[in-house]
Amino acid sequence: MKGVVFTGNRTCEVREFPIPELGRGEALIRIMATGICGSDLSVYRSAIVPGQIAGHEPCGIVEAIGPDVRGVQVGDRVSVHHHQGCGVCHYCARGETVACPHDQVIGVAVPGSFAEYMVAKERNCIPLPPSVSYIDGAFMGCVGGTAYGAYRRLGAAAHESVVVFGLGPVGLSCVLMGKAMGLRVLGVDVVPERLELAFLCGANAAINATEISPAEAAAEFNHVDGAPDVKGVEYVIETSGSTAARKSIIPCLRREGKAAIVGVGSTEKVINPSDIHGKAVTLIGSVVFPLGWSWDLARFLAVSGLTFEPAVTHRLALDQAEQGLRFADEGRCGKVVFLPHGEVAWTLQERAA
Repeated sequence: MKGVVFTGNRTCEVREFPIPELGRGEALIRIMATGICGSDLSVYRSAIVPGQIAGHEPCGIVEAIGPDVRGVQVGDRVSVHHHQGCGVCHYCARGETVACPHDQVIGVAVPGSFAEYMVAKERNCIPLPPSVSYIDGAFMGCVGGTAYGAYRRLGAAAHESVVVFGLGPVGLSCVLMGKAMGLRVLGVDVVPERLELAFLCGANAAINATEISPAEAAAEFNHVDGAPDVKGVEYVIETSGSTAARKSIIPCLRREGKAAIVGVGSTEKVINPSDIHGKAVTLIGSVVFPLGWSWDLARFLAVSGLTFEPAVTHRLALDQAEQGLRFADEGRCGKVVFLPHGEVAWTLQERAA
């Protein structure tokens, strides 16, 4: 089979590998769709790489099962949660495999999904409803689930307003998820192409933070004629990890508003606890999502009709890995998806033409 390996300093290779063998409680997944995530790019850019198949947003078909597998069958369509955990510790018992001290992260600790086939723990395989596409299943594996996790931790309600900082794949997933939940969404970024994508994903408004103050835009965005002036939005989701965005979190919130901090990046200390106290706001760290929430997300997609596919700008074959990683690394596109066994590849620009 083919698999993509990072070779350091923004380089990669497509190599031939034997199809992996199965152990107890494992399933062999025929990968139908897998996306490039920002955390993949951090490894891709590094000089130090794991030396094995990359990728951690798998979705596909169960090709074979190992001994003692009872929950999935050959032919099942599944998304795979990428934090496999050890399965026996306190955190795994709660479904918080991301916090497991012996976590086996797909694409880091074990071979990943940038391949034609991949092995996954049975407990991490989430059955897909018939209406949920393979690409949506790949989003479920990380970025779409991260968006769902942020809104669930915020306790967001329909008809309220949210500002999403950063309109990369996670931010665009937050735009799509927010609209599906009935919220009004204001997107913030500094890249014109991503502001355009936010509108394609249904954002009510999108601003360039170098041209318009996010706090002023948030106040205007949530103003309703004839209603009390709340001076800010109910929710903020920060996905960019930038210092400037983090400085804008509290100024954008209304009194008693809530923010989910999703993005990883800046280490500057930019939030004053007195500001949290003064507006009685709540700041929540939102790291991925518990394994069990994947099942809830699959049901949400089936019931709501939400698809993450408007955020996809590039659908490529594994042989185009170098091109796809370069597109994603430039930071001017939406989601880049590999289709190892899938349909004809295209880019958003080619489809528009």
